[in-house]
Amino acid sequence: MKYLLLGDDYKKLFIEDDKQFKSFRYDINKEQWVPGGTELFDNRVGFDVSEPEDSPYRYGSLSCMKEIVEVTKEEAELFIGKPINEEEIIKLFNNKS
Repeated sequence: MKYLLLGDDYKKLFIEDDKQFKSFRYDINKEQWVPGGTELFDNRVGFDVSEPEDSPYRYGSLSCMKEIVEVTKEEAELFIGKPINEEEIIKLFNNKS
């Protein structure tokens, strides 16, 4: 499991499994982990949703690639301002729904 900060100016905290199959984002407003969707993947490949489906510029757009930085659990806890219960995180990853 990895803790990742995504963003250039405004950052979001994600947790991701080691195979990059599943991720969760910490929702500051709800103070809970929510599904991460494809946001990390989209940033890694520079996915530009505004380009037409057949456009060669749909992937690889540098303007759609924000910084992704791996941080420690302690740094992640400082970022959200509270302790992270890793047992809860493991349950999220093991949930099949």
